[in-house]
Amino acid sequence: MKKTLVIVSIVAGAVGAYAQGEITWSDDQAGYTIEILSPSTATPTVEQTGQTTYDTPSGTTAYTGGYIGGVSTGGAAGNGPGIGGTPTSGALGINYQNAASFEVGLYLDTSKAALTTDILTGSPLATSTLDGGANAGLYNTAIPTYLTAMPIGTPVWVGIAAWYSAGGNSTYAASVQGVGAQGYVEATSAVDLGGAPGQPAGLAGLGLTSFSLATTPEPSTIALGVIGASAFLMRLRRKQ
Repeated sequence: MKKTLVIVSIVAGAVGAYAQGEITWSDDQAGYTIEILSPSTATPTVEQTGQTTYDTPSGTTAYTGGYIGGVSTGGAAGNGPGIGGTPTSGALGINYQNAASFEVGLYLDTSKAALTTDILTGSPLATSTLDGGANAGLYNTAIPTYLTAMPIGTPVWVGIAAWYSAGGNSTYAASVQGVGAQGYVEATSAVDLGGAPGQPAGLAGLGLTSFSLATTPEPSTIALGVIGASAFLMRLRRKQ
């Protein structure tokens, strides 16, 4: 009798180990599309967020186009953001339409606070690149369903981040410390991981919106700003 119980326990453990949760994180799913946008060159550090008229479902925040380090071109309805006109590379050579220079990552965790920490300091669970041409602003729509080490039915919070990777940045966190552009968006609700025989969990209905990429100043630039501010405050004190 004892041997039988041990065998049953081992089998049950094996089944649990292989019951991985699944999530489909393509940005071109039924009833759901999300755009990763470049801000206009007039305000390169200002992020534009919200569902745009190009998204499914469509929203009220229209995007006027633009390229990181390039020229703002505007977007024609039906062609996606920034399509139309000739993009040019800026001083850093960061061209938004150069899709291979940008990377997109999937992040997920069991709480929203942990998810934010993962994005800001950790590595993505899976990555893709931006699509180019007429699909600029979307990421690879052919990426497979991602299998996680978490059991089926685990409630998870999902985040999508994008960053300029041509400078050697392999994560969002690395891009913030380097030169380039980045942005991320987090879900406003959790989703239960799916799995066979049911359909994999998807991104639709999680509150993920379109988001834009914003540049961050180089560490040396920040340091100069701090030194300048300190010198200014010292002068004020001496005058007093």
